[in-house]
Amino acid sequence: MQIVEIKVSDLPDFVKSELWQQLTTKPLTVLRAISQFHNPRANPNDIALIFAHENGELLGLAGILPNLINGQVDLPASSNTCWWVHPEKGKKLAFPLFMKAFAVCGQRMFMTDCTPHTISILKETNWFEIPDITPGIRGFLKFNLHELIPAKLPSARKLKPLLKLADQTFNFLIVPYKKLLWSRVMRSLPEVEYLNSLDQELHTFIELHTQNEFIRRTGKDLEWILKFPWITGSDIDQSKTLVKYPFSHIVESFEQYFVKITASNQTIGLLLISVRDGHMKIPYAYFQEKDARMVLKVIYQQALRRNVVTLTVFNPVLVNMMDSVVYPFIFKKKIKRLVAISKNLFDDYQKYPLIQDGDGDIVFT
Repeated sequence: MQIVEIKVSDLPDFVKSELWQQLTTKPLTVLRAISQFHNPRANPNDIALIFAHENGELLGLAGILPNLINGQVDLPASSNTCWWVHPEKGKKLAFPLFMKAFAVCGQRMFMTDCTPHTISILKETNWFEIPDITPGIRGFLKFNLHELIPAKLPSARKLKPLLKLADQTFNFLIVPYKKLLWSRVMRSLPEVEYLNSLDQELHTFIELHTQNEFIRRTGKDLEWILKFPWITGSDIDQSKTLVKYPFSHIVESFEQYFVKITASNQTIGLLLISVRDGHMKIPYAYFQEKDARMVLKVIYQQALRRNVVTLTVFNPVLVNMMDSVVYPFIFKKKIKRLVAISKNLFDDYQKYPLIQDGDGDIVFT
């Protein structure tokens, strides 16, 4: 068995290498490799991937995404982007691989979208603090029983065709209700502009609205995220992207875009919106609290315009505003985000406690 460490500078060559070609399950996709190679916060010698293999078989991996706390170059940190072991041959490697990843980033690691199982493991290490994060809201704009029920009850998967038919029926019946909501949401909207890049005004706007953020992305960071995604829609030439990989990397549809919000000839908000397979998220939102109502109305307008199934928001200002603005949901529920921050970073977190919805690697997935 061999354990391999891949530096950021070596990522493009690695996904062309003989070793990468030989591995039946890949430890990294080409999209991720190219994206992380262009990470504006990474140094060439930073480790981006640690994996174990034997006889052409991938046994386990741990991914690392270099970052900066509050955007400060003297406060390096990393998020764990993936953690996987072969279900039979790699069981004993799970913790050693994670320990190695934790060590190479100087024990300065954070995770922003953990599973309960991962949190239970991290608690046992006594290396991490688990802050209590304000719950987000997931609003449903359509019936989606064919996804929800099988996810809760795997035995119901055989009923998926019937559940799809039920969804189609219910969604047809609520069309008049949605038209009414559309007319109400569309009242008194500010001006919106769709962008694929940011000018200097918006770079400055972002900088002014990120003072207390834990990661504090810059405009340059956001443009990198938009230009170098980790997943792709199935309409793209899959011969260039389709490989066996332990995590999702090809979906039915995926789109990210900026929305600039203007009122009285003044920029009052900037959003980075992500839509994956009909599910919308707002990875990054920049605005003043006094403009939250207008920003939220634009988010609802985008959800209706894209005809999405769900909209998920964690920004606490927007979440608190939801009950006072007409919303387009059939129903909504609170959802919990599980965050882990290593003890070496926790003082920084307490100083800069604001986490955006897309921080870590969530924005890429």
